[in-house]
Amino acid sequence: MENILKYQELDLKLQQLEKSVASSKEKSVMNQMISYVKDAQNKSMELEHKAKKMMEEYLLLKKEYDKNILTIKQLTAKNSSELSTDEMDEIFNQINIVSSNLYMIERNLNIQLVNIKNILKEFEQTKNGVIKAREKHKESKQKYEQLVSEINPKIEAVKKEMEKLEKGIEPKILTKYKSAKHDNIFPVFVPLNNGNCGGCRMALPMGKLDKLKSDGYIVCEQCGRVIYQK
Repeated sequence: MENILKYQELDLKLQQLEKSVASSKEKSVMNQMISYVKDAQNKSMELEHKAKKMMEEYLLLKKEYDKNILTIKQLTAKNSSELSTDEMDEIFNQINIVSSNLYMIERNLNIQLVNIKNILKEFEQTKNGVIKAREKHKESKQKYEQLVSEINPKIEAVKKEMEKLEKGIEPKILTKYKSAKHDNIFPVFVPLNNGNCGGCRMALPMGKLDKLKSDGYIVCEQCGRVIYQK
């Protein structure tokens, strides 16, 4: 029993060491920065697609604007002395219509320009965010690797101790330990505590207590832990 308890103690230490690496701040920051860069890359692609579409719309508006400007030039180039009153009125009407069109087109062009500038600004902010995230990831990675280099030798040392102890543990007990741990039961071995399971605190009937005295340990029916008597 002494060996399996020592084994369990080392196993707890091993879990704590592994957890200190797996749940370290450095690893958390690394993962956050990786996630941020991936999201930023997706966002950049969306912004690029949106900017391309806006630019296409802008060029179409510019083309329409130039077309209307040309129409006005053509209308105003006509010699008024050669035109009748009705023809002059028709030209004025056409000029008014084209001028209204130009006003709306110019308004839409300005809106598109503002939208494009905003997208470019957002793209620049995203790019700068990615640069900072990569720098932070690099810094966190260096710290994480330093942490791993410090903890790994301790982990290996504990594992070697556990391997040595296994040789002095009854195979049946070791198998029971590993099976329970596989079922996420830990600690596996708990002491009897005033007639109760040292794990879940369930009271044990006299029959179970007698079996504990004779066998040296019993399995708790409530939590599945192995109860031993100190």
